[in-house]
Amino acid sequence: MEEIRIVNHAKWLLISELAMDEPQAHRYIEKQAMDRCMSRREIAEEIIRTYN
Repeated sequence: MEEIRIVNHAKWLLISELAMDEPQAHRYIEKQAMDRCMSRREIAEEIIRTYN
Protein backbone atom coordinates (compact mmCIF):
# COMPACT_ATOMS: atom_id res chain seq x y z
CA MET A 1 0.00 0.00 0.00
CA GLU A 2 2.84 2.40 0.83
CA GLU A 3 4.49 1.72 -2.55
CA ILE A 4 1.25 2.56 -4.37
CA ARG A 5 0.98 5.85 -2.48
CA ILE A 6 4.58 6.80 -3.33
CA VAL A 7 4.20 5.85 -7.00
CA ASN A 8 0.95 7.82 -7.26
CA HIS A 9 2.60 10.86 -5.67
CA ALA A 10 5.42 10.63 -8.23
CA LYS A 11 2.90 10.27 -11.07
CA TRP A 12 1.08 13.44 -10.01
CA LEU A 13 4.39 15.31 -9.82
CA LEU A 14 5.19 14.23 -13.39
CA ILE A 15 1.72 15.30 -14.49
CA SER A 16 2.02 18.74 -12.89
CA GLU A 17 5.70 19.44 -13.61
CA LEU A 18 6.15 17.85 -17.05
CA ALA A 19 2.60 18.15 -18.41
CA MET A 20 2.25 14.39 -18.86
CA ASP A 21 -1.11 12.71 -18.70
CA GLU A 22 -1.69 9.84 -16.26
CA PRO A 23 -0.92 6.97 -18.69
CA GLN A 24 2.28 8.69 -19.82
CA ALA A 25 3.44 9.21 -16.23
CA HIS A 26 2.65 5.58 -15.37
CA ARG A 27 4.52 4.33 -18.43
CA TYR A 28 7.50 6.59 -17.66
CA ILE A 29 7.87 5.13 -14.16
CA GLU A 30 7.44 1.55 -15.41
CA LYS A 31 9.97 2.03 -18.23
CA GLN A 32 12.55 3.70 -16.00
CA ALA A 33 12.24 0.84 -13.52
CA MET A 34 12.73 -1.77 -16.24
CA ASP A 35 15.54 0.04 -18.05
CA ARG A 36 17.49 0.77 -14.87
CA CYS A 37 16.74 -2.54 -13.08
CA MET A 38 15.23 -0.70 -10.15
CA SER A 39 11.90 -1.00 -8.39
CA ARG A 40 9.02 1.31 -9.22
CA ARG A 41 9.25 2.62 -5.67
CA GLU A 42 12.94 3.60 -6.10
CA ILE A 43 12.15 5.46 -9.32
CA ALA A 44 9.18 7.17 -7.66
CA GLU A 45 11.33 8.24 -4.72
CA GLU A 46 13.88 9.78 -7.13
CA ILE A 47 11.12 11.70 -8.90
CA ILE A 48 9.76 12.96 -5.58
CA ARG A 49 13.24 14.12 -4.51
CA THR A 50 13.75 15.86 -7.85
CA TYR A 51 10.48 17.80 -7.97
CA ASN A 52 9.87 18.52 -4.25
